[in-house]
This record gives sequence, structure tokens and C-alpha cells, in this order.
Amino acid sequence: MNENKAFEIDFTEAKNIASLPERVYPITQNEIVRLENIWGFAAPNKNNSFSGPCALGTVLHFHSIGWSHLPKERNGRPVNDPYIEELIRWSQAPGTLAGDMGTTPGMMLASLRKAGLRAQWYSGSSVEKTLQLIKYEIGQGRPVIVLVNHRQVGQPVSVEWQVVFKTSSTGIYTKYCSYADAEKAWTFEEFSRCLQMEMEALSCCVITAEKD
Repeated sequence: MNENKAFEIDFTEAKNIASLPERVYPITQNEIVRLENIWGFAAPNKNNSFSGPCALGTVLHFHSIGWSHLPKERNGRPVNDPYIEELIRWSQAPGTLAGDMGTTPGMMLASLRKAGLRAQWYSGSSVEKTLQLIKYEIGQGRPVIVLVNHRQVGQPVSVEWQVVFKTSSTGIYTKYCSYADAEKAWTFEEFSRCLQMEMEALSCCVITAEKD
């Protein structure tokens, strides 16, 4: 997502995190293992502009949503590039197959809802509340899509969609799109810093998705 386009984001659907549900539904060990074994899809041609479609693909595949006509690996998982390319066509994210803008939160939200998931976009809340929401969702057996800011001081904007699939007492674990099933272990300090953006309304940008 480049700097000039960032200001074209429509924040109509963005919510603040008011409070978390009081009721927590226990999940089984099998559900925990399934989430921790979530498969992360890679960007075709290592194009990080496709981090949005890859995050969408990771979450949709986790929820057993996909296309039956696409080629499959022996284990039944869709072959990476045809799957992500089909998802880009289907969702129109990041706009075109050659798009360099990246995928806006609104496009992510619309795609998840189009797939039949109950999706919500939270943005502009505190880091503390955002981490609480992420931990709650993981505790309910659901992956969470997050917008990560890689920008260093004096460098151009560099943001990427990743998928949180695990939390621990020491940090956060995400899938990202640089290569197949790539994952990163973050300390809470590092992750909290990368959730924050110069545009305050876009800070702590997370998207949850739940299957009915």
C-alpha cells in the first residue's frame, strides 16, 4: 500500500474495540492444534503487494472455503499460485493482478463477507486493547488478520497484511507471504511497535473473521 493511496481508505466500517465478550467458549485440543497448523500462502513472484490476498487465502482455507476446480496438492491443499491468482480475480484485491497499491482494509472486509464469514474491522484502538482482542480470538480458535508496519524512520511506507495464528506468554506468531508457509515469531514489544502507524486512524488495524 503506497503512501499516496493510504489517504483514500474509507473508514466507514472501522470500529473501536469497546469491550470483549464476557463469555468465552472453550475449544478442544484438536482445534488448538488445527489453528497452530494453519497453512500460510505465498505471494506469486514474491510480490508483497499481494500480502492481502495471501492473508485472505490463509484465512479462507482455514475455514475450508475455496474453489473445487483448482489444482490440488497430494494432501488436498490448493496449489499456491493458481489459488492466490483465482482469489485475486474473485475478490478484485489488490485491484488488478498487476496492482501495486496493496489491499485496503475495506477490500479485505468485503472479501471475507463475500465468502460468507462474519468479519469485523477494528482500527484506531489502543495497543493494549488490540492485543487483548487478538488473544481472545486466538483463544476461540480463530486466526486474526493484522496490518503490520515495517517502516523505518526516513524510509517510505511499507505495510503488510499478516495472519496471527498463535500467542504465548512471550509473544505473537504470524504467517506472512514471502514464501510458502512462512511464519514469524514476534516479541510483544516488537509486534506492538509494528501495529502503530503515522496515520492514527489506521493504527492497530485488525480484522476478525468467524464462520457461522
